[in-house]
Amino acid sequence: MLLVDNFIHADMHPGNILVWVAQNKPSRKRLFKSKPHVIFLDVGMTAELSRSDRVNLLECFKAFARHDGRTAAECTLGLSKQQNCPNPKAFIEEVEESFTFWGTPEGDLVHPVDCMQQLLEKVRRHRVNVDGNVCTVMVTTLVLEGWQRKLDPAYNVMHTLQTLLLKADWAKSLSYTIEGLMAP
Repeated sequence: MLLVDNFIHADMHPGNILVWVAQNKPSRKRLFKSKPHVIFLDVGMTAELSRSDRVNLLECFKAFARHDGRTAAECTLGLSKQQNCPNPKAFIEEVEESFTFWGTPEGDLVHPVDCMQQLLEKVRRHRVNVDGNVCTVMVTTLVLEGWQRKLDPAYNVMHTLQTLLLKADWAKSLSYTIEGLMAP
């Protein structure tokens, strides 16, 4: 939704999501060839990002995929038009230190979403401003990943992030990844 449509449903909970799978009836032409379709209800709370916020958040996600703490911290500091972080240098250093740990064998055991949550804790502690729409997107992303983890614990979200964002032709990669996620 975010990368292709610049649209985020900001009220994601099980009551607002339906999964529809076409029935295999020989007399009817199957509209979706049995692949499930996600239907979002109650889109009263949504978010869109400005072009600069979208590019900055995308760069932040890429930094996560590359385990690049400095860039992730700098992008995070850019997620507000009015940044009031009292000590950006300390924030950047602390984020870099965390990313260095996450790149070790012990750190590899930490789930990527736990890394994102730890980054958000550093944001809070260092009083880094994040604009509301961007924050909505980040929280919604965490909620969706939590559902994904419950539905398929073996699914590697970091691998998908790396596949999506670090390939030269990310649009083709996105299409491939989405097709891979859909049931046959």
